[in-house]
Amino acid sequence: MFSREIQFTPISLTPKAGWLESARQSIKLPCAFAMGAVLGFATPGFDQDYLAWFALAPLLVLIRGCRNGFQATLTGFVFGAGYYAIALSFFTGLSPLRWMQIPDILGYQLVFLAWALETCHLALLFAAFALMVYHLPTRPGFLPHFRRPFYPYLIVVPAIWVFLMWVVSPSPLFFGIPLCQLAYTQSRNLPLIQVAALGGSAAVDFLMVMVNAALAAVVIEATPLVRGMGARTDQFNTKAGMAIDLALSLACISLIVGWGQFRISHLAEAVRPEKAMRVTPESPPVPIAIVQGNVSIEEERFKTISEAEFKTRYQELSTAQGAALLVLPEGVVTANQDKPGADGLKEVLRAISANEKKEVIYGAVEPLKEGYANSAKLLSPFRLPGTTYIKQKLVPFGESIPINLIYQKIPEDLREKIPASKERFLEDKQARLLTSGFGKVGVAICNEIVYPKLVSDEVRKGASLLVCLANLGWFHNSSLGKQFLACATLRAVENKRYLILATNTGISSVIDPLGMVVSRSYALKRGILLDTVQFIYSRTPYNRMRWL
Repeated sequence: MFSREIQFTPISLTPKAGWLESARQSIKLPCAFAMGAVLGFATPGFDQDYLAWFALAPLLVLIRGCRNGFQATLTGFVFGAGYYAIALSFFTGLSPLRWMQIPDILGYQLVFLAWALETCHLALLFAAFALMVYHLPTRPGFLPHFRRPFYPYLIVVPAIWVFLMWVVSPSPLFFGIPLCQLAYTQSRNLPLIQVAALGGSAAVDFLMVMVNAALAAVVIEATPLVRGMGARTDQFNTKAGMAIDLALSLACISLIVGWGQFRISHLAEAVRPEKAMRVTPESPPVPIAIVQGNVSIEEERFKTISEAEFKTRYQELSTAQGAALLVLPEGVVTANQDKPGADGLKEVLRAISANEKKEVIYGAVEPLKEGYANSAKLLSPFRLPGTTYIKQKLVPFGESIPINLIYQKIPEDLREKIPASKERFLEDKQARLLTSGFGKVGVAICNEIVYPKLVSDEVRKGASLLVCLANLGWFHNSSLGKQFLACATLRAVENKRYLILATNTGISSVIDPLGMVVSRSYALKRGILLDTVQFIYSRTPYNRMRWL
């Protein structure tokens, strides 16, 4: 028997401290806020979508430069505050609040307070992200090893992000509407967002954060700015691992974009109206008309437009449009018009449907015994069953009081002016599809369009067309319209469905199953948007996976 002497070179598992670790928090925190604000400019409305591919990397570098978990949490919170301060800037569109009988000076203060509170509230997501990334043992280099007591940086960072932004954020803990995810910044990047048909919008987020993680690893391992991630127990060179991570992430993005371009070219013919009958005979083109009445929140709340004038405006826009399907926005039929014997817009729409032999989808506030229901209704000359959908996700403080303890702290005179104080809205527990003569219609009312699972559940129940009815007049001409359009674009791709977005003040649009906005209206304009859609029956891998 022969024995061989084995020699090991001692390797320090404790990397050398970098410059950021010795820097003062008074320097790092303003930098974190500024970098977060830069990332915020990638959101729809500012349209600097390229920033999302690298502007998250500074947060990962700053986390690595923290000396303890508290510093990492605080850094993440400040970075998130900078991000949401920009992304939620549509809150400023709430002012002036004269329609709530609130003076301008007090109104501006309340809007700023709401903006600041929701910014801090959602920034907790970034704080949790930073804390988890700081404490988890991660190393660059995505190579399997049976003795590896750590996690691959390229996979762990995006996984944590997706969990917080797509599982925790839509939960009741964060009652603010989750519409500022990174995926929506890429709504105009059609080849990339095709991956949403496979893994949903969360897959788009995963890819973008993966690229940011790879870039951050380059800075961490190749510069003295922060301490490195430490040597691997399998003695694989971390700098080589960093290079492999970067190459792997870029190769993955290239493959996804290439596949997305192929999918677009393959499906584009099937959704062209002039070829639809030949390619998919079961999905004929259906002419539609979206009615945008442009009734401002001041006209609605101050009653400066009478019910007769309101009815006449929509009657003129809706009559003789030559479309088989007429779509009106959220809440055009009010509770007063829905009373038995009332000669309001509801009766006008019923007459248009019967006389012109067309179907009409409209939003209505319906009085019930226990309260009100924000609903969508379908009028059809064919007398089909299943004509009402009731909203499932209520708007905080607009339709519901999410945390009663906070609500009780609001002064009574101001509390009475909150819309949810005067009108108690009910929510449905399950999706109810509208039954059209062309197929089943899935409906999302206002903020429901930002919940992917809610929409995909409707497709699994048989919805072959998606419709979103909204009234964004509360926020005037803010960036909220573009953010809603971005959310609707991802819902169309995820489910391979045409999506009709009908809003009161704009932006109304028709989106095809590939995410192309084939037509859109101007904001704050009154008129009709004419186009064609198809009722599609095939499904994507995403909406087949019920757990996503």
